[in-house]
Amino acid sequence: MGGSLAKQEEAAVRQLRQDLAGARISHAYLFSGRDPAKLRELAFSFAQTLLCTSPAAGEACGACPSCRAFKRRAHPDFHFLEAQGSTLKVEQIRLWRPFFNYQPQLGRHQVFCLEGPEHLTAPAANSLLKVLEEPLARTVFLLLTRDCRVLLPTLVSRCRVLAFRSGGEEDSSCSREARDLSASISRLLWEGKESELLRALRLSGPDRAAARDLLKILFGDLEAIYLTRRSLVCRKPERAREELDALESLLECLVALERGIFFLEANLQTSLVLALTLRTVQKRLRGLKDVKAFSGSED
Repeated sequence: MGGSLAKQEEAAVRQLRQDLAGARISHAYLFSGRDPAKLRELAFSFAQTLLCTSPAAGEACGACPSCRAFKRRAHPDFHFLEAQGSTLKVEQIRLWRPFFNYQPQLGRHQVFCLEGPEHLTAPAANSLLKVLEEPLARTVFLLLTRDCRVLLPTLVSRCRVLAFRSGGEEDSSCSREARDLSASISRLLWEGKESELLRALRLSGPDRAAARDLLKILFGDLEAIYLTRRSLVCRKPERAREELDALESLLECLVALERGIFFLEANLQTSLVLALTLRTVQKRLRGLKDVKAFSGSED
């Protein structure tokens, strides 16, 4: 899959792999993250797999005519737009319109990728919104933004939101100890007892850097679940009441993790900060196992 999606294990990437493997493709995705280069790489990898005519286990084959055309950046079914200067104008969005009437020529879908929707002018945003409100057959939109909070709520609500951790230096700086520990701690946060969680923390005894990295990894995973859940609720307002408590609990978890990271960077006692932060998160997640399961499905 261009290597990018196949090698990464954060929640948002796992979600994309599950969508591909289960053929449960949304008509529009919003990739949110602070690293534009990483977002573009992931979007292109996802797009190549959507276009591939011989995917295997949710990954692009890399050898079919569609994949070869994509690698040459000459695929007739892949359309990419980015800001010219400081704005994305309605005239740029209108360049896509003729293609909306076409069937895919070489791949399985048409993919329209827009980098920087936060730069859309008001007319351009409204033009794009009209398209997203009426999904087109065999057509997928990918929007790449640094921060989905600055976008029109109506635009966000039409997309499946996936939050990605920063790539490059930040990902590589996360210690192997933190990455290895995050899987077991995450399981205990969702399913374990408080005593099991505290025992695991005592036995692992991560240093300050590993503890900070651990909280950052957990924050990224829970943020992806929160944004995806909120996106679905926006598309199905009738579910808002029943989901309100779950969203509130997830948001409280994110606040607790962010506060814990701040305390660690302020040199407060590592073991105490880690124990208090993760106990708070565990209490908020108690009874929300369906929310965890939701992260792999839209239904």
